[in-house]
Amino acid sequence: MQIGARNQIQAKITDIKTGSINSLITAKTSCNKIFKATITAESEKNLDLKVGKEAYFIFKAINVIISKDNSLKFSAANQIIGKVKDIELGSVMSKIIIDSNGLEISSVITKESTQSLNLKQGDTVTAMIKATNIVVGVK
Repeated sequence: MQIGARNQIQAKITDIKTGSINSLITAKTSCNKIFKATITAESEKNLDLKVGKEAYFIFKAINVIISKDNSLKFSAANQIIGKVKDIELGSVMSKIIIDSNGLEISSVITKESTQSLNLKQGDTVTAMIKATNIVVGVK
C-alpha cells in the first residue's frame, strides 16, 4: 500500500497511556526524536500496539506548523527543532524540508507565510505537529 502523506516516520513505541476513549502513543526514532500521537483506544487495540513495537507515525505536510521564534511556548505535543534544508516556492504554497539530525520533515505553508517568516535555507526552525494530526500504522 502506498500513502500520499509525505511524512512517514518510523519509530519504536516507548510508552502508551490508554484512556477510556483515546490513547496517547509515544515513540522514539532512531535519531532519538520523540513523537506523540493521540489515537482511539480501539485503534490501539486493533493495531496491537505495545511498548517496544515498531510503528509509523504518519502526518500530512499541511499539518506541520513552522516557527522561527524558539522563545515562544506552544501546546503542540510534537516540536522538532531543525534546519531548513530546502524551500520550493510555488505560486500559492511553499514546500519546506526541515532536517533534524538526519530526520527530514516536510511542511507545506503558504507562500505568504514563507515570505513573512523570511525563511531561508539554513534557518533554525521548530516544526510542530499536533498529536491528533498523526496517524499510527504498523506492518
